[in-house]
Amino acid sequence: MYSVLTNYVLVLGWILATIVVLAGGIAILAWLLRVFTDEINVWKEIRRKNMAVAVIIAATILSVSLLVGLILK
Repeated sequence: MYSVLTNYVLVLGWILATIVVLAGGIAILAWLLRVFTDEINVWKEIRRKNMAVAVIIAATILSVSLLVGLILK
């Protein structure tokens, strides 16, 4: 069937595709966060140890990562 080299090339292709799609998803996420949280400075709130903002950001990042993972599966 496939040689070992062909399998390595296929795996590297999937890794690159995953990186590109995940980077695009994170870029869209960053833009959406900037649009929706225009009134507050998210990073300033996280530096002030505001756990509510940190949890919202973490949940958003995890949900986008899961969606990208499901799309690539």
